[in-house]
Amino acid sequence: MSQLDPNSKDRLVSVAKAVAGTIPYVGTLISEILDNVVPNLRFERIVVFLQELDSKVSQVDEKLECFKVNLASEEGVDLLEEGMLQASRSISRERKERLASILEKSLSRENLKYEESRKILNMFRELTDPEIIWLIYYSLEPRLGKGPHSDWVEKHPDVLKPISKTITGLNEELENEQLEKAALQDSYKETLLRFGLVETSKRTTHMTTLGKMVVEYIKG
Repeated sequence: MSQLDPNSKDRLVSVAKAVAGTIPYVGTLISEILDNVVPNLRFERIVVFLQELDSKVSQVDEKLECFKVNLASEEGVDLLEEGMLQASRSISRERKERLASILEKSLSRENLKYEESRKILNMFRELTDPEIIWLIYYSLEPRLGKGPHSDWVEKHPDVLKPISKTITGLNEELENEQLEKAALQDSYKETLLRFGLVETSKRTTHMTTLGKMVVEYIKG
């Protein structure tokens, strides 16, 4: 999106605030915050995120009360602003839904754990969608045979099905393409290791405590 002039920004903020006002539970708490978020936000993505957040928070009255209290704090506002900023850059609906889960779990607690929630949000920002898919896969404790992990693979075959680096019978272009895909797949796993979300032992990959925390936050 190109740089917005002040008038364009004002119009977009007005539209976003109007949409927030139609969200029955948390919209009015959010609309005023939009005035202070950086320009160039892609509001149509934020709307999806806010609607998903509203749906999650409104399911339990106690959650809504905690949400209101936490959103009145500077820390709560910071978490919500970060969530909206990330939502504005999120392409897939699944990513926006996972962001909403992080914010719902963060802001619906009786005692806000700001540093913990901010850390989870920061890590989520650095992870690509394929890396998140791999993290969830490891959380399902993959083993031989059928199970939740194999169902997850069938849902995301392009990301999770093994890609061979040993290639024969392909032309050079296809061979290079296959090797590039394998390199990308390896990089997803390496990122999870580097962030301390998984660890390897005896050629088996396991979740770390931090990895389990991230998955718990993003689960719907």
